[in-house]
Amino acid sequence: MGIFRNKPLIITVIIIIVLVVLLVASSSNGTISQSAGQAGGIFSPVQEFFYQVSSGIGGFFDGLINKDDQEQKNEELQSELEVFKSKSREYEELKKENERLSELLEYKQNNTNQELMLARITGKNPGNWFDVFTINLGRADGVKENMPVITADGLVGRIEEVNLNSSKVMAIIDARSSLSSIMERTREQAIVKGAISSNSLDDSLYITFLPLDADIMDGDKIITSGLDGVYPKGFLIGEVASSSDTEAEGKNVRIEPAVDFRRLEEVFVVTSMDGEETGTVSAANEVIGSTTVGEAAQPSPSSQPSDSAQPQGQ
Repeated sequence: MGIFRNKPLIITVIIIIVLVVLLVASSSNGTISQSAGQAGGIFSPVQEFFYQVSSGIGGFFDGLINKDDQEQKNEELQSELEVFKSKSREYEELKKENERLSELLEYKQNNTNQELMLARITGKNPGNWFDVFTINLGRADGVKENMPVITADGLVGRIEEVNLNSSKVMAIIDARSSLSSIMERTREQAIVKGAISSNSLDDSLYITFLPLDADIMDGDKIITSGLDGVYPKGFLIGEVASSSDTEAEGKNVRIEPAVDFRRLEEVFVVTSMDGEETGTVSAANEVIGSTTVGEAAQPSPSSQPSDSAQPQGQ
């Protein structure tokens, strides 16, 4: 017959029958004869093979059964990770805010001659720079036009427009800005102008038409002179970054602002200084907002602000 011709199959069937008999005998009697033990030793590799196969199949089905549980645990861990990341970002934001407010508080404590109101920036013009922006203080808070706006680093600008609960600030880097200044080292007076436009990549300030023999050095500090009737004397504007000479325009000076106009979040509004209210401008200087602001403050009997209207120096 055909079945007896397939000797490997016959041998395999006999081996399986012997293994089954041995296993049954072992389970019923609790012991295995010496001959059975020898047979078991011979066929142990075969037993191990079938055990591994059965274990692998069992593990496969266990994995299928527990797959939903694992996915749920992974989703829970992912959710916990997102919560942790969010908390970490909130912590870093609070840490940075605390550092900024600490600097402002320190400035306020060191300048008790200035009445300062803390304001938060709520909006800005499109572009890279804070050349025109809004704050969350307005007429209801006592804010008036032309009040100076500063940070702990230096001068920012002035209040340009006041609403009931908000105000618009024009920064000193704006192309419309112009203010009277003085060189801290040499006491040379000059007009500082902004140059920022909508597509500008540079927030530098400029001084033009200085005499060619003016003593200017890189790093010289520029402060407000107080002669324009808007900005009290002594606020830091910036430092000289470079200068050049031309026959037509004299000495031109580029100034690096003291304030970082890319990163502003909180500012001070200076409501009074040395007991005198800011934001009041003499009639001769009501051209503030045009590029002739500082020119209106040049020394001459007709353009000087009256003593009662001029802010006191630091």
